[in-house]
Amino acid sequence: MMRDTPLSTENKWDHVKSEFLDTYTNAGFVDLAKIPKIVKSHCSTRIPLVKPKSYSLRVCGQEDTVYAGNEDELEAWKDFYLPKRMEMEVIGAIDDFPCEAFGLQLVLLLCEDGNIYAHEDEVLHLVARSLKELFSSGMTFPGIETFQLGECFEYTEEEYNKIMESSEVKEVKEEHRKFREYLDLELLQALTDFKKQIKAELSTASDVQTEEERIRPMEALMCCDDVHQNPMPVVPWKQQTKPTHHQEQEHASFLGTS
Repeated sequence: MMRDTPLSTENKWDHVKSEFLDTYTNAGFVDLAKIPKIVKSHCSTRIPLVKPKSYSLRVCGQEDTVYAGNEDELEAWKDFYLPKRMEMEVIGAIDDFPCEAFGLQLVLLLCEDGNIYAHEDEVLHLVARSLKELFSSGMTFPGIETFQLGECFEYTEEEYNKIMESSEVKEVKEEHRKFREYLDLELLQALTDFKKQIKAELSTASDVQTEEERIRPMEALMCCDDVHQNPMPVVPWKQQTKPTHHQEQEHASFLGTS
């Protein structure tokens, strides 16, 4: 009796990519109903990206991102960024990415029109026109286009500010603030517990410890004392400006895409 041979790592990547790409219709749209099953089947699989170099797409749903449990966030992504409401599904995250996203985590969203967006705090970046482009060419960040929270309602500065003061947008921003506050408290508690553990180890330290062994927990305590997070600044309404050629070169050099 023949047994299935385990897929090699590269073959597994190709298999996952193929399943994602099969959700596209001939017209270029996506059958989003198929996405949750694919994500669940391949959760935690890491698919290396062509660019930015050294980064991977970690396949996961919203429940495995920093926005786990925040059901309103996905609705906000659908309603309050793009020119018109678009259905979306979370397909993964890029972890420890240098950006303004909470937890340095970009959440990747597959839109019904086939586009791929990355969420960075209160900005959606169009990072690829399709999954095929994402897998073959990599992610464009900052995005090909960017959309700020509430920008879909933008007409004039006065109208924009009025809408940003609306009860719906205020509610979304307040929920976002509370959720970030909750995550901050969890992080603070974890650091506090870690600090207590280090202090306990110091208090029971043996006299025969080496100098390096005595210094290591002290350094850990200093790191705990230094950890803090400033609140995200409120971004006022403004017309977007194109980055200078020098800024584009610096960013490309940083990501290793030049």
